[in-house]
Amino acid sequence: MTQDSRSPQHNPPTGFSTRPGKRTVRWSYSAGGVAFRLVELGENSGHAIEVALIATAGGTRWQLPKGRLEAGEEAVQAAIREVEEETGLRTVEEIFLRTIEYSYTDTYRRTVPETVHKRVDFYLLRVVGGALSDLSYEVDDVIWTTPEDALHRLSFAGERACVRQALEHWT
Repeated sequence: MTQDSRSPQHNPPTGFSTRPGKRTVRWSYSAGGVAFRLVELGENSGHAIEVALIATAGGTRWQLPKGRLEAGEEAVQAAIREVEEETGLRTVEEIFLRTIEYSYTDTYRRTVPETVHKRVDFYLLRVVGGALSDLSYEVDDVIWTTPEDALHRLSFAGERACVRQALEHWT
């Protein structure tokens, strides 16, 4: 996994591989972010950090907002766009966090399951506008939560690692 402060310089595989009568294989490249804001705790009390999470799968799976890159789009641009589409929040890049890679089986509307090899670049994104909203058809719920609570809620270990890395950046 990449863990430096600049954007990754790689070209992920794209496309499909098919064999007659066999499961297809697809490579997918996405980007997303740990979108955060500072919340005033009161006069002379300092600030708290909150992060935005989305729920999918009928509200049973909590995760960081993310989505596929569009043609010609850079990963950080996709991360900022996807966060806004899924949460209603406008953000700017603070730092590149890491790349997560995993595979899963896609059975949605398929007679033959498809193996998906996915790569996701995650960024630390500071909120500069917008309002938290669950209006996207892709999400069931959105919340502001503390980074510590996010570590308990997030469904995927790789995304928890992103939040841990963000916590290191803030301290």
